[in-house]
Amino acid sequence: MTWLSDCYKKPPPTSLEIGGTEVGIAGLDEIMEAALQRMDLPDEEVKDVLMNELRARNYVPSSVRDEYKRVLWAEYKKLRGQRRDEVEEAYQGIAREAISWYPRIDKSRCEGCSSCVEFCSQKVFEFYDGKSQVVRPYNCLVGKSTCKAFCPDNAISFPTRTELKETLRQLRVSRGID
Repeated sequence: MTWLSDCYKKPPPTSLEIGGTEVGIAGLDEIMEAALQRMDLPDEEVKDVLMNELRARNYVPSSVRDEYKRVLWAEYKKLRGQRRDEVEEAYQGIAREAISWYPRIDKSRCEGCSSCVEFCSQKVFEFYDGKSQVVRPYNCLVGKSTCKAFCPDNAISFPTRTELKETLRQLRVSRGID
């Protein structure tokens, strides 16, 4: 029967150190992801999200809630830093904010399906007032336009590849980048 135990391995429990004791946390990945989805909120609101998500999945004695909050917050800040580092800060040596590559939404065509919001892993879009909107344009990866194909209303547009190449050429020349 050793082959069976070698074949099936239960994933290790997810835990955090609370008050000097290692404590298993059910759904820790989901708790952190729920908070990361709201990383643009004020810190206190994100802390509330963390605690609400934690308490929805785990029993948390009231006597140690502050300790749980402190430890969850520390873990969240590490993950938030990693997530923010994933967002492109420069492209070919040019600051990302100098490159006008990001989607634009034709509001007259957008029917509010929110496909772009759900598709975009860079969190460029958010859904407001029944329409998708570009809220973090410089999170968009330069040269990528896959979200455009997911829009059933053809409401998303980007600069042309030719315009992008010319913009990059001009920026490289003006900054002395070969």
